[in-house]
Amino acid sequence: MKYSTFILVILGVVNLKGDLSHGRMSIIPEYDQNNVTILFSGHRADDTQKTAFLFTVPLDVDSVSLIKSNSNGELDFIPIPARLIKDLKWVEVSPDLNEFAFMINSTKFPKPGDRHFEYYLSFSEMIGEFNFEIQEPLPAENFEYSGFQGEKIQDAHGQTIHSIQWKNILENETKLISISYSNSRGLTTRSALAELMTLSQKDAPPKQQPINKKIKRYKLYIWESLVALLVVTLFIAFIMMVYQNGKTNSLTCHNCGQKQTRLDNFCSGCGEKF
Repeated sequence: MKYSTFILVILGVVNLKGDLSHGRMSIIPEYDQNNVTILFSGHRADDTQKTAFLFTVPLDVDSVSLIKSNSNGELDFIPIPARLIKDLKWVEVSPDLNEFAFMINSTKFPKPGDRHFEYYLSFSEMIGEFNFEIQEPLPAENFEYSGFQGEKIQDAHGQTIHSIQWKNILENETKLISISYSNSRGLTTRSALAELMTLSQKDAPPKQQPINKKIKRYKLYIWESLVALLVVTLFIAFIMMVYQNGKTNSLTCHNCGQKQTRLDNFCSGCGEKF
C-alpha cells in the first residue's frame, strides 16, 4: 500500500468524532493496481457496547485487512476473513475496537477494457453519520456511477471525486453502489500521473546552452607574405634612391659661383665651406 493511501486511512480515523457513530469510506478504482481498493474507517461512540459490528464487502473481494499502528509507529495489515451470509459477504469488527480502519481489495481486472464494479453496502447497526466518496480513475473514459447523487470536485491533477454524507443509515439497510467506465490502455492513476509528468517535462522549453561560436580565422597564404615583403622592400629602396639622388644634385658656390655637388663640403674654387 502506498504512502498517499496511508494518509487517507489515518485522516479518515482522526476526523471521526462526536457522540454518534461515525464512518468514512473511500472507493478508489485502479489507483496503483488494476483493481478496486476500499478504505473504511469508523468510530463507535458507545464504548459500553460489546456486541460485534459487521459490514459488507464486495462479492468479488480478494482481501480484507485490519489496519493497526504498531509500537514503532508503522502500520500493520492484519488479514480478516469474510463470510457469506444471505448472499452477501460480511466482515466482523471485534467488540473491543472503538476505532478501526480496514483496507479492502477487489480481484484484479484481467485486461484493459470495460470496467464494472458493484458493491452492496450494508451495516449490522445504525450509522449516525457516514462520509462516502468515489475517486474517479485518471485514465477512465465514460465514467458513470449510481447509488447516490454526490458532490463533484476536481483536484489540481484533474482527478474527479464524487462525495456525499449520509445521515442515520438504518441497520441492515442496503445501498447498491455501481461503477462503470472504460480503461482502454489498462493504466492506473499513478502510471497516468507519471506519464503526464513526463510529457510536461518534454514540453518545457529547453535550457539555453552557452554559445561557443568558433571564430573563423583568415588563412594567410605564403605568396601573400612574399608580396607584402616585396612591397616593403621596394618602398625602402625608393626612399633611399630619392635620398641619394638629392645628395648628388649640383650646387653653385655663393662666393665664387663655382658649381659643386651636394657631396662636397668645401668649394673646389675658393675653398668656401658649405
